[in-house]
Amino acid sequence: MKKFFKILGIIFGVLILIYFIVDITFSIQLHNKIAELKRQGRPTTIAEIIPPPVPDEENATILYSRVFELITWSCIEGSNIDNLRQIVKKLKSLYDTSIWTDEEREKISKLINSKEVQDIFSILEKGSKKPKCRFELEYEKGYEMELLHLNKIRIYTELLCVKAMLEAESGNVEQVFDTLLIGLRMSNHLKDEPTLSSQLMRIVCDNLIIECIEVIADLKGITQEQETLIMNELSAHQDVEPFVKAMDGERVVGAGDFFEKFIQGEILYEDLISPKPKEWSLRAKLLMGCLSSPFYRPIFKKDFVCFLTLLSKIQDSCSLPYYKIPEQIKYEKIEGNIPPYCILTRIRIPNSTGERMFQAIHQANIDVCRVGLALKIYKTKTGNYPETLDFLSELPIDPFSGKKLIYKKSGDGFILYSLGPNMKDDGGIPRGTDYKATYYNDYDIVWKCEK
Repeated sequence: MKKFFKILGIIFGVLILIYFIVDITFSIQLHNKIAELKRQGRPTTIAEIIPPPVPDEENATILYSRVFELITWSCIEGSNIDNLRQIVKKLKSLYDTSIWTDEEREKISKLINSKEVQDIFSILEKGSKKPKCRFELEYEKGYEMELLHLNKIRIYTELLCVKAMLEAESGNVEQVFDTLLIGLRMSNHLKDEPTLSSQLMRIVCDNLIIECIEVIADLKGITQEQETLIMNELSAHQDVEPFVKAMDGERVVGAGDFFEKFIQGEILYEDLISPKPKEWSLRAKLLMGCLSSPFYRPIFKKDFVCFLTLLSKIQDSCSLPYYKIPEQIKYEKIEGNIPPYCILTRIRIPNSTGERMFQAIHQANIDVCRVGLALKIYKTKTGNYPETLDFLSELPIDPFSGKKLIYKKSGDGFILYSLGPNMKDDGGIPRGTDYKATYYNDYDIVWKCEK
């Protein structure tokens, strides 16, 4: 019996020794990786990524906050803006007014023309013209930081689209593009926020406005003056720096805080399982016990090193067109480059690769919109669409192919498109409305104009 306990003690001692060796080794690797990032000039602390203060007279947040507070999340009938939001939320389409019911159209028109809602749009317009926007975010909360303003920006962007559609119907085309400019400027005020969520929402809002621009330009046309204003604003949305800053924020505030809390034992892996099963299988219990055990914490340090290494590669790719990005760091390939034991990297890194893909989709949407508007002006001047895009002095390159955007005359109109994330020519098939579907389905990023 003494011999048994002696052997057991030796085994336990060896395991403890291995634990400390592994912990020290991975701690050194993590320390060296962070030191390497600092040498490269990449932010590694919260203080380094927080946007600088903005004087009140330049800060759009002062105005936005006044109207954001008017949006509530209850379904109880309340203010005109809340009632409008509830109606718009149920619309089958923001842009196809022909499928709005008479009741929806009547209520929307009445609410949008109410003094309360008009005053809100006036405040948004003033805010959108401010040079800067800095919301007071609690960066020290890390990945638990609340970003309540993002959904409210999206809500108001949707309301601006609906307002623009009604203005187009009434023939007030000049006001239409002024309304859409408010939305574009408002979304671009998110560009200085160093969070993935902020940049993804900026893209979502831009795409809502871009689709509205294309629909209205098809229905009502666009003047050269209006085209110039839209073109100039869209060109300000093409900077890659917001995406680079978002990666910095993910390193420090998002995933950085997430990993640190796992390493410190403040979060257990089972906390991420939602909803939790009523009964855990024996295998699941053993896995949860292992991952939540203090003995696994050194592995989280190695996991963090893996995440930081991959994130740097993704961040470096921001300045490259999507077709030049190495295959191993693309959205559909990245998991194959993550070791099986790096569980947290598997959870967090798709957010970063997803944003990189969204960046390319955003770029393609902007380029298609800008070229499409130029085609509209060409027809206004000459009476017909051109045979090719050679009339443009500068033709954007499709970020998914490295070649020119595909353009074809089609009947009295045209079809213009980028290949999209699957990087294949799908013949100008637009993406469906099911945004839960994979981004690698067969579709292109398309402007299809009937006339």
